[in-house]
Amino acid sequence: MIKLKSLLPEQQLPDASMTDLAQGLNRDPMTGNPMPGGAGGTVNLNYKELPLDQLKFDLLVKTFPKNYNQVHFTRMQPDGKEGPYYKDAVTFPNPNDTSTVIGDMESLEDWKDKTKRRFGNVKIILNPEADVHWEKVKIEDDKFDQDKQDADSAKMDMLKQWGTSE
Repeated sequence: MIKLKSLLPEQQLPDASMTDLAQGLNRDPMTGNPMPGGAGGTVNLNYKELPLDQLKFDLLVKTFPKNYNQVHFTRMQPDGKEGPYYKDAVTFPNPNDTSTVIGDMESLEDWKDKTKRRFGNVKIILNPEADVHWEKVKIEDDKFDQDKQDADSAKMDMLKQWGTSE
């Protein structure tokens, strides 16, 4: 008996998506199904993926319970109320390979405004269980990634120039 699977060309699925990796899923490259034990054996249930428009400061505080505990000072917030600015805040990536500290509602709304004007309603990935701070917040957008690569290349070119000039 001939199995139907043996007649079909072998199909290789794409590498795991950022979503799968953040959630700790390890997928079988042939079927795309999650493999037992995941990548590292656990699934990150606190991982969140949402459009920029839906990102609110109170969601950040709830998503990152290890952060947003140390109030540095208070200031007027966009909702017209006095609110805390946190010392132990999460950083958000910028397209020029820098990051912005999101210590309060005001800083989040400023970052969102600048990002949305330039890139639109990008997908935001929040991963409170990330090992390093620059992995906690990611932007999933081709233009954002390209701008970041361009900034990296420009920096590398400048460093090479400085290193070779006398």
